[in-house]
This record gives sequence, C-alpha cells and structure tokens, in this order.
Amino acid sequence: MCGIAGIYRFDGKAVARSLLEGMCDALQHRGPDGAGTFCTGTIGLAHRRLKIIDLSDDANQPMADKEHGLVVVYNGEIYNYLELKQELQDEGFRFRTASDTEVLLKAYAAWDIDCLQRFNGMFAFALWDSKNQHLFCARDRFGVKPFYYYSDGKQLSFASEIKALLIIPEIQVKPNTSVIHDYLTLGIVDHTDETFFSEILKLPAAHYLIANRSGVHIKRYWGFHVSDHLKNADFSPVETSDFRELLKNAVQLRLRSDVPIGSCLSGGIDSTSIVCLINSLIPPQSKGPVGDYQKTYSSVYPISSLDERPYIREVISSTKAEAKWVEPKAEGFLDELDSLLWHQEEPFCSSSIYAQWCVFRKVKETGVKVVLDGQGADEQLCGYRKFYYFFLRELKKRNLLGRLFREGLLSLKNMSYFRGVDLKHSLRYFHLGRHWTSLSSLIKPELLCSRSATSPIGYSGSLARRIQLDMTRFSLPSLLRYEDKNSMAFSIESRTPYLDFRLVEYVAGLPLDSKISRGWTKYILRLAMKGLIPETIRCRRDKLAFDTPQEQWLRNEWRSSVERAFQEDSLLRECIDQEKLLQEYRNFLLRKSRLSHNSFFRAFIFQKWAERFSLSSL
Repeated sequence: MCGIAGIYRFDGKAVARSLLEGMCDALQHRGPDGAGTFCTGTIGLAHRRLKIIDLSDDANQPMADKEHGLVVVYNGEIYNYLELKQELQDEGFRFRTASDTEVLLKAYAAWDIDCLQRFNGMFAFALWDSKNQHLFCARDRFGVKPFYYYSDGKQLSFASEIKALLIIPEIQVKPNTSVIHDYLTLGIVDHTDETFFSEILKLPAAHYLIANRSGVHIKRYWGFHVSDHLKNADFSPVETSDFRELLKNAVQLRLRSDVPIGSCLSGGIDSTSIVCLINSLIPPQSKGPVGDYQKTYSSVYPISSLDERPYIREVISSTKAEAKWVEPKAEGFLDELDSLLWHQEEPFCSSSIYAQWCVFRKVKETGVKVVLDGQGADEQLCGYRKFYYFFLRELKKRNLLGRLFREGLLSLKNMSYFRGVDLKHSLRYFHLGRHWTSLSSLIKPELLCSRSATSPIGYSGSLARRIQLDMTRFSLPSLLRYEDKNSMAFSIESRTPYLDFRLVEYVAGLPLDSKISRGWTKYILRLAMKGLIPETIRCRRDKLAFDTPQEQWLRNEWRSSVERAFQEDSLLRECIDQEKLLQEYRNFLLRKSRLSHNSFFRAFIFQKWAERFSLSSL
C-alpha cells in the first residue's frame, strides 16, 4: 500500500525531478516507510512506500525489470500474487524479491495488458514500457485504490491524491460547477470520472490507460451483470456453501501480510462475518499476522439508539478477540475538520466519515498496519432499506401480488424500515418527497445550468439495475474514497473481502431473492453464516454501521460554527441563497424546516472545503 505519482510529456520536454519529488512529498502519509523516483527524459515516476509484503529494501519502488525494459510504481495489493508467482516461475520467470510488485512486473512481461484479468486485488499502478515507449496505467475493478490525472495535450500527470497534482504549475485550482450542483442538490459524490476540481479527472474503476506520443487512450477491461431472475424457492445447501466458501477464501487471501492485521467491527452481520471467519481460519495456537488475539476496532456512543456495544460484545465473547473502542465527539469533529477535509480532498455527505476517521486513528495507535472491512456487502446484497422498496415494486411490476402481500407483511416485522422520518427520506426514490429535503430551491441560477442528467433520486428502473448502479456509481465509489483517504491519512491499509471479484460475480449471478426474501435483506449471507456467527447478529434487522448523532450535533454543539459558515462571503454564497439557507437552518433548530439535516451538513462541509482549498469563486 503506497502513494504513486508521475508525469509523461507528450511535447518532448524533460520531466523535472524536483517537481516529481514535490509530488512525492505530498503523499508522505500514504507511504512513510520509503520514497523513490525514476526520471528519464519525458517520463518521471514517484513512489511513497508503506511496507506490508516483503519488508526488505529489495521491494522498494520504483521497481525495474531491466530484462524487459519495465519500471513500475504501484499502490495496493495483488492478493493472489503467490499463485501467480508460481505460474510465472513455471513459465521460466525468475524472481529476486518476495513482493507482489515484482509479480505485477513479470505478469505484464508475460501477458501484457491481459495480466489485469488475472489480478485479484486492489490496485492503481503506472508502468513504463520502454520498449514500446508507452505508459500503461490501470485501476482495480471497483476503484478501491485511487488514480487521479490531468491531461492537457502537453503532458499527462497522475497521482494517488489530488493534492499531489495541485502543485503542478499548469493546473488551475478551479471548482467544478456540475459536481458541486450534484453534491448540494442530490447529495451524491464520486458518481462520474469528474472531481470537485474542474481540471482533474479520475481513471474509472475497471479501466486501463495507455499514454504514448499520440495521446491518452482509456478502455474498460472488466464488467459484471446483475441477474434479474427470481428463484421463488429456498436455497440448497450447495448454493449456500458455495457462497460461504467464496467469502471464506476472499478473507483468507486478505490475511496475507508481513505486518499485523486487525478488523473493523460495527456489530452488524457484514463485519461480524469477517471477524468470525478470520477466527475460524487461524488456529489459536498459530495466530500469525493477527497476533495472539485478533484485534477489532469499533465506534460507539453513549446514545442507546446508536450504540452497538451489546452486539460487539457478542462477537468478542464468541471469538475471544481483543476489542478497541472509539467514541467520536461533536467537538472533536470540529477540531479535526480541517485535517479531515485536507485528506479527503473533496466534500463528503455524512459525518459518519468522522467515526471511521477515529477508528483508523485508533488502529494506528495500536501498531496494526492492515485491517479488513465490510465495504461492498450492502450494495450487492441489498442491505440498505431502499432496496426493500425496490424489491416490493419489482414484485408489483411482475404482477406477483400474492408474494408482494406476503413480503410486505414480513417486512413489517422490521419497523425501522417504516419509521416516519426514515420513510420521508426514502420516498425520494419514488419521485415523492424529493423537495421536502432538497436544497434545490435555494440554488442560484448560474449553478442550475450544470444540472446532472443522471440522478439516484426518483429511480424507476429495475432492482437488478439499481444494485449495479449502487455498486458502480451511486454508493460504493464514495464509500471507497472515504475509506481509502481515511485509512491512508494514518498510514493504514484497508482490505475489503466482499469486493473479491469472484464473490461479486457469483452474487451478481444469483436470483434477486437470494438477496431479499421472506422479510430479510442479505438473505444468502444470513443462511451461509448460520452456526458461525452469534444468532443475535445473524438475525439482527436494524442497521447502524459507523453512524453518528449528526442531527443532534447540528442542533447543538455545531450550531455557532454552522451559523458562522452560512454567513461567510465565500464560494457558498455564489452557489446558494445564503439568507434563505440561514433562515431555513434557524427553522431547523426550531424543528420547523422542510430541509433535512443532511442538507445543512452538506452546505456546511462545502463551505469549509472551499475555505480549506482557498476556492472563492466559480
């Protein structure tokens, strides 16, 4: 796990090593264990190293393969590197390190661009092929690892983080109005290849980029299709066992490390399954990289509606893991907001990101360098409340009225699906209640012209299509950005077993009612985990994750800071009618506003982000 950066000149000019070193310095937190540059003529590569696999200096980067004329800088992990290494050795390739970086180099030498089809992992890399005189860059299938770039016809510059690109003289630090519009009005981020900075783009997930004298060429190398089939029957032990074995193997691969490993634990079924699978994989007498006992990291609160300690204690009792707790505070959020925004680089939609920030800081304090996390389960297994609405609508569209009635009755067992405030929020997906919670009426005309053509709100498509959209556009990409930036701020590597592409392809091919059935979300996961995780968690219906009391904080501890932000002469003033916004906020304090607390949070974060990056005009 590391930070990468580089420059390729199309105009024949030499790359300045001093500029590369400056970009490298901006990524120091991503790789405090070493730094290096490669610079020759029109190509320059830079790397910051976080040592995870093969801790020797032999595995430092940029890494060269002189025999094949290759140099690479690489961020991430290829979890199946041992299997690939054996395959390459059988083909006659020789290795001088025990790193997965060298496996990447040899894999490209052996299979060219097709090497991407063989990688099971998270990665963003740039590989200079001197024989073919081109730069080959790629990002993993789900974009777990970031790759930002700028191209103006004269150069291609890229980096793991935006801040490393902002030091390039040619890049103007200007806000992107269309992305700002989507954030303020729809509450979505990371749904396109654009960023909040108008000249900086992202290489899309599951794409590669080739840069040569003729320019930049980008192409998709992988995709998946979600089945819209309904099985209308329970699952066989074989199907359940296949799912469990895939998830187990995904976890097992992600335990490969030469440094200590821990796990994030929210008390829900996703993270509990990972913790319990780890416990089943590592015999007590040989704990390996998880230490004498597996360490878990959780966010807790003194508020009973948000506190997951009772469930976490069940997991700890079952596995004998060592529990580490953090309790995020409203004041702590304000104190650390400047640093949080600097590392996130773009606005975010919820203060739950701060709970995750606190968890990764605790990981750092305990000396663990790698954690496993449950990202991706909710999107592919329909864990969010909205998916149940989509499922019921799917049954209605197919005229399965008897089943619609039964599923509706069974879902009522989980009253959290239909709590008043939650229901109002969820009606946005059905063209109802959209204007109850939106900032749209406060947006200034000059920003409205940038309205996005695609929105997750008022969605009327199929359930299968919505699962795919949430996996690739509307939900998962932003969560992965939050996790990457939060973890790397503390030099921590975060791994996501649910995003093993084999598991994703398998789940995508299952019938829809493997995900939602009989009043249960994540149906096949619940079946597969029977006997492995505590029953109180396997049969748990409510969902919290790393939530925070955001609404309470906005009404109380944050009040003066928010009011001050809403009165600043700033970029926010160019986007929103601040007088009306301030009045709505004061109505909110009196519980009389039509706007949701999320709207006020986004406006506040947007103002603080613009301030942090010195953006004052559109």
